[in-house]
Amino acid sequence: DHRDLHLSIRRQRQMCIRDRNLVLRQQFARVLIDLLMQGKTILNVDETWLGMTDFRRRKWRAPGSTNSVAKLETRPRITMIMGIDSNGSVYLSLLQSNSNSQVMDIFFRALVKQLDKERPDWRNDTVIMLDNARYHSSKPTKRLFEALGIPVLYTGPHSYVTSPCELWFAAFKSRDVNPRRVPTGKR
Repeated sequence: DHRDLHLSIRRQRQMCIRDRNLVLRQQFARVLIDLLMQGKTILNVDETWLGMTDFRRRKWRAPGSTNSVAKLETRPRITMIMGIDSNGSVYLSLLQSNSNSQVMDIFFRALVKQLDKERPDWRNDTVIMLDNARYHSSKPTKRLFEALGIPVLYTGPHSYVTSPCELWFAAFKSRDVNPRRVPTGKR
């Protein structure tokens, strides 16, 4: 049957993607461990947006009522860009803009200026770790990294647990901007 063949091909494709992602995560983990064993400082940079203060996705409902949750929206939406390094230093930026290559350019120029002021030789022992968001890995961003001499490591796919920024954002959204303390999810 045509549908069975389509489902079979789809399952095989999903398994290949899953296996490929697993290998990429393992390769990333190996490089990360090697860098840490060499005494390198890993500076994880990531961003999130704060567009609401109610992060629930589901609720209990009476039969016949809607399952949607009213949002407590924040206007204008705030983008938080953060860097956390393996020594505990934190670099934070809040802005009223969506994340894109131009915003990341501004952030990284300011970050490099701060790192240069703190420790002019930081490039010798520090690696910036990023996920593979389009504005982290775009050609303009990669040219910026090269021009500024920023050593970069990209994470494996879906490597949230290796990203201190992701963990901090999750804690912040579940507590600090969540006055009702309702359970939150990744999104």
